Amino acid sequence: DFLALRLVNGNDCAGRVEVFYNGTWGSVCSNRMSQLTAATMCKHLGCGDGGGIATDFKYGRGSGPTWLDHIECTEQHSSLWQCQSDPWDPQSCDNRAEETHITCIGNQNCICIWPDIFLSFADREKLRVVGGEDECSGRVEMWHQGSWGTICDDAWDVADASVVCRQLGCGSAVSALSEAAFGEGTGPIWLEKVHCKGAELSLWDCPAKPLFGKRCDHKEDAAVNCSGAAEEQSFGTSDSLPVPSLFPDRPRRPATGSARLSVPVILCIILGTLLCLVLAILAGQIRRARAHQR
Repeated sequence: DFLALRLVNGNDCAGRVEVFYNGTWGSVCSNRMSQLTAATMCKHLGCGDGGGIATDFKYGRGSGPTWLDHIECTEQHSSLWQCQSDPWDPQSCDNRAEETHITCIGNQNCICIWPDIFLSFADREKLRVVGGEDECSGRVEMWHQGSWGTICDDAWDVADASVVCRQLGCGSAVSALSEAAFGEGTGPIWLEKVHCKGAELSLWDCPAKPLFGKRCDHKEDAAVNCSGAAEEQSFGTSDSLPVPSLFPDRPRRPATGSARLSVPVILCIILGTLLCLVLAILAGQIRRARAHQR
């Protein structure tokens, strides 16, 4: 199942704790929660190594399920998902007064897309555009933690679109579109304020901020129009897992005539050379035999 963590009604590093589970955002209960567990949440969010439970409840009350209770983290944990807790239950809290509010000591100053996660090689290629006329135009979506999500159009420009088009093998960017130009997405919104310079090889090389609050909705999904058609690319290595295709139904281009004939032609040349060599040796032996008879 896809999991995510965010703080709401405050800022990136302070607010009421919510987790995304089973397709729904819900609160976290504070029963038996230690300051160390709160600090682990801050670390998970990229908000420094310190933080604590806020007791003034100024970040409001939730309205969805209350997913988790009795969370216990240790100093060895850097992510909330590593900590022990009661089983997932949409009614974990007895009442809304038990919801968790935290304040982190630190600001979210990320210089990469995911402050707490280094994506694997295969993850780096999980980017697609959907809703357009072809594989090179549409709403930009990226895969993370088992789910496709969109990008907020805040600060989205042609430099960002150029990197997306390059990464997809779709030539140069014709335009960077905003306000859900190719329709609204339905999954999470993963990023906002992407700041590419335009020369990066991958969107993952650009500074950006993970979107944990409610500052963006799917009416602001970013999109691109690229100049060219997508080309098949191979990123696999001998010791890496194969990269799954983003377009599994897309037919592969058949090999060209020159590619199909190259191996047989080379074999014919080699065999022909060997045959000529054998005939030359036989001719020499026949001549020597005749000369010996004379």
